[in-house]
Amino acid sequence: MEEITKYEMMKTCGGGVSITGALVEAISGCIQVIFGIGQAVGSSFRRIKDNKLCEC
Repeated sequence: MEEITKYEMMKTCGGGVSITGALVEAISGCIQVIFGIGQAVGSSFRRIKDNKLCEC
């Protein structure tokens, strides 16, 4: 295996994490799901507390 010099190490770039549109879209989707679950749970708690359940 060949060793590289400090100069060659400094010239090396890349290999980092890049933020793409797909990553942003996936994170946005996860956040929307979490908020939707929170809204459903909060609504069900409020309906149980106020005794406004449907008699199905």
